[in-house]
Amino acid sequence: MKIIVGTKNHTKVASATKIFQDVLSPNRLTVESCDAQSLVPNAPHDEETYNGAMNRAKECMNKCSGNYYVGIESGLVERYGNLFEESWAVVLSDNGDSYIGYSSGLLIPHVITKRMRQGEKHDTIMEYYDRLFELPEDNRDTWSRYTGGNISRQLSLDEALRNAIIQLMPSDRNLYISPS
Repeated sequence: MKIIVGTKNHTKVASATKIFQDVLSPNRLTVESCDAQSLVPNAPHDEETYNGAMNRAKECMNKCSGNYYVGIESGLVERYGNLFEESWAVVLSDNGDSYIGYSSGLLIPHVITKRMRQGEKHDTIMEYYDRLFELPEDNRDTWSRYTGGNISRQLSLDEALRNAIIQLMPSDRNLYISPS
């Protein structure tokens, strides 16, 4: 089984490797990255997050050869007056099927949302805190940054991808693939 992941982000590639192995347990698994663009803003909102994941998966399918093409995107969503960060995963198969999943969301800290409501962009605010806390430039794990290192965005990426891939899990009781 060959998986193409639409990113150069090592965290997302590691997530795809882990989740495909855990859920489907293929005898042979190859996971490769493909430089695919999300075509959405750096901090996508609402449906832009899903669109970014779909764009990445489609670009992979057009550029590379594999069995499954994966797009994963994290973004912001407003629910009940609160802003959360969540991840979306889109998996396209070489036979044309698509599988979609998303993660639970982590509440964006109020200190950040307050500044966003005053017109500042999310990524600009995060850069400020990166400098304040002297974080390395390559630290793109927003969940870790929000929580002082207590949880990682990896949880969100894994959950979104697992929720998409579970639809492929062979079982006569899996309603995603069982005859009706």
